[in-house]
Amino acid sequence: MPVERRVVQQAYKYALDPTPRQERAFLSHAGGARFAYNWGIARTADALDAYAAEKAAGVGEPATRVPGHFDLCKAWTVWKDTTEWTDRATGTTTVGVAWVADNYSGTYQAALRDAAEAWKRFFKARKSGARRVGRPRFKRKGRVRDSFQLHGGGLQIVDGKHIRLPRIGTVKTFESTRKIGRLLRKDEVPCPACDAMGRVPAAAAGESDKCSACKATGAVPAARIVRGSVSRDSSGRWFVSLTVARVREIRTAPSVRQRSGGPLGIDFGVRDIATLSTGTTIPNPRSLEAHLKRLKGAQQALARSRKGSARRDGITRRIGRLHARVRNLRADFIAKATTRLIHAHSVIAVEGWDVQQTAQHGSPQLPAKVRSTRNRALADTGVGAARWQLQCKAAWYGGTVVTTDRHAPTGRQCSACGTVKTTPLRPTQDEYRCAACGIRLDRRLNTARVLATIAAQHATGAPSGGEPQNDRRGNVGPLTLRRGGRSPMKREARTQPPGRGQSGTPGT
Repeated sequence: MPVERRVVQQAYKYALDPTPRQERAFLSHAGGARFAYNWGIARTADALDAYAAEKAAGVGEPATRVPGHFDLCKAWTVWKDTTEWTDRATGTTTVGVAWVADNYSGTYQAALRDAAEAWKRFFKARKSGARRVGRPRFKRKGRVRDSFQLHGGGLQIVDGKHIRLPRIGTVKTFESTRKIGRLLRKDEVPCPACDAMGRVPAAAAGESDKCSACKATGAVPAARIVRGSVSRDSSGRWFVSLTVARVREIRTAPSVRQRSGGPLGIDFGVRDIATLSTGTTIPNPRSLEAHLKRLKGAQQALARSRKGSARRDGITRRIGRLHARVRNLRADFIAKATTRLIHAHSVIAVEGWDVQQTAQHGSPQLPAKVRSTRNRALADTGVGAARWQLQCKAAWYGGTVVTTDRHAPTGRQCSACGTVKTTPLRPTQDEYRCAACGIRLDRRLNTARVLATIAAQHATGAPSGGEPQNDRRGNVGPLTLRRGGRSPMKREARTQPPGRGQSGTPGT
């Protein structure tokens, strides 16, 4: 089986068992990270306002520039040492923010990097034709998850049950860390980026040809910890997610089992989380629906409790534990299902409809109550996470995942003759009927077979580029259009204006 050694980043998540002192340190770091993030957002917003004022004044080219990550870090260093800070508890005013020194400095740098990245995504979405990203908002205590990041040499695996965190100390873990500990203790391995040569072909004249991955030594660590993210979930438990850069063998071609399984089409839905082109269905476990009765009772008890009371705090923790259990059950089911599918098929085709847009704008003709129940069931399936996991696992195990365009008529196309209906099927219509060839079958199975055809064309290298063609010979697969351009598929005849989430939406 052909494999290739690559440096990949892999996350290892462990549940922590901190002492009361360590838990107070976690909360202090989370609060400091939240403050630094809000500070970076406000600093950038002030720079944008100053830039707009200078541009409106018309005095020439504005001198104010939008700060980046390193600019925010430099400004933070100056601000924390020179600003006048008034302590809320004592009322004393000092020069410099004293509490900043109580936490690890890398936590603030990571928070400022996240703030700069949030503005970067906002600007990029405005320039490109992609979906708009909202203006970055401040993080409010109690409304966002408590989390912070750590890095550096102080982040270490002590033994099978303990992790050392910078500035906090050695923290006990519930799960064993021996697996990642064995990886970190391995000797250096040949650099896969330069084949242990230490040099790579220079991109242009005058540029260095030294390999940046191994620093021209020809060897890299078998595994190293890049960063650690400490967070608290709704149940109140603390977790640490270690991002590890490790040299791993990646399968570059499908295995015998994958080739025997052949191409596969998957239609994600609500009633069944997935309908396969083979006729098999993966039923929706409905993890949230199974716990709705207990959640309803806990929410009613919360509404009857007095704010600030110990009983209210206990009920809040109970609600958090219920939501955490639902989330864990859903994640476990999706991880196991996607792993089975990836190891059993060489090429998998899925629809590229936007889950969020479908929930917001899909099926506008339905009553609001029905639409709300449908959206809750859609969110309970975890379709977006399943599609993302398929793509990630396919890159590691030699498979291929083909994602169609969000406007592809897979839900309106006949799997037998290829005829495309001009109008989408009604949400209440479970059977697909083709007027051209007379075939009648379940609408979800029909969509899955259409996707299987796309997967088969991709596997055989069809002249159409592995994607089916529409009536105007437009490519249905993912497109890279010029700015302002439109896909030919979007200009097909319709009896009503195209709406988001109409074609290829999940069943009810």
